[in-house]
Amino acid sequence: MAKHHLAWVAALGLWCGAGSAMASADPTLQTTRKIVFEKVDQAYRYKLTEGPVAALGDHQVLVHMRAVALNRGDWETLTTATAADMSGRIAGSDGAGDVVAVGRAVREFHPADKVTSLYFRHWTEGLPDAAKLSEVTGQDVDGVFGDYVVLDDTAVARMPPSLTYTEAATLPTTWLTAWSALTSWRQVRAGDVVLVQGTGGVSSAAIQLGAAMGARMMVTSSSDAKLLQAKALGAQDGINYRTTPEWSKEVLKATEAHGADLVIDLGGTKTLEQSVKSLAYRGGVAIVGGLTGYGGAVPAEPLLIKMATAYGVYVGSRADYYQMSRFLAKHGIHPAVNHVYRFEQIDEAIAQLKSGDFVGKVVLEL
Repeated sequence: MAKHHLAWVAALGLWCGAGSAMASADPTLQTTRKIVFEKVDQAYRYKLTEGPVAALGDHQVLVHMRAVALNRGDWETLTTATAADMSGRIAGSDGAGDVVAVGRAVREFHPADKVTSLYFRHWTEGLPDAAKLSEVTGQDVDGVFGDYVVLDDTAVARMPPSLTYTEAATLPTTWLTAWSALTSWRQVRAGDVVLVQGTGGVSSAAIQLGAAMGARMMVTSSSDAKLLQAKALGAQDGINYRTTPEWSKEVLKATEAHGADLVIDLGGTKTLEQSVKSLAYRGGVAIVGGLTGYGGAVPAEPLLIKMATAYGVYVGSRADYYQMSRFLAKHGIHPAVNHVYRFEQIDEAIAQLKSGDFVGKVVLEL
């Protein structure tokens, strides 16, 4: 890699030589800690290792990661069979840090910019298509679980200036998914009734965002303690689905038969029927996840009778991210972070994530 590929080489004292990814007067920039996939039989595990900082391409940026957030997919991926071998690939899609250097063709970002990663490598704006959704950060290409990582300039965005690195690291997947669920069908309005399922990353984000939009936020959970925490985030109503399995009736009762203008469904197979039964006339159900599987059918008759809409949500574009960022800044919203671990505590953090014993997000600080 030639020296002129970097816009900030002189200021950093970096140089790149033949046969070397990157060298520096500061020896810590020669190598980086990183968490990679390691193949074990037909599954994977995470391995904390150290290796050279990747070479920087013309359309890429080098980011010093300060915090990375975990998603359900980060542990599901470990046991999911994939056609391609991910051994040695840097894991993780969600992180926040500082731009250290930029490739010679990069115009939008500069050294010292505070940025987050993005879930999709190519979806910067507009409607999605196969090409825009073709590569996911940390799955199809190297991700963000490292002190220094190289990302395409289309796979990063400026982080909201009002947030810390730890807070901003939560945004790329769960928060953008929640934002898209609340805005992509129609913008949630003040006075709308919005029902979310659970208190994990997407649900807690939806509660905070929806409450700021002026919606009446309702939440279902199997834990009364979590319902209390959800109310602290902005939910007005909580329903324990273990003690009230037909929770759609409780939604209708609490809203005087109006129902939910929007239901954000994360359960999938076992929740879709109750979600649709909860809807108001001309309401919408956002299908976001499948915690109990994706095999459930969306009941057609109640959708037809209520003239309601069912739609899928799959994260969002960088343009959507920037709309969300402006909203966060305007309303002074700070994402709920429940547990913070050190980078080398990846196994403990994954165990916490799998336990479900948290409200909000689990984050690693580097």
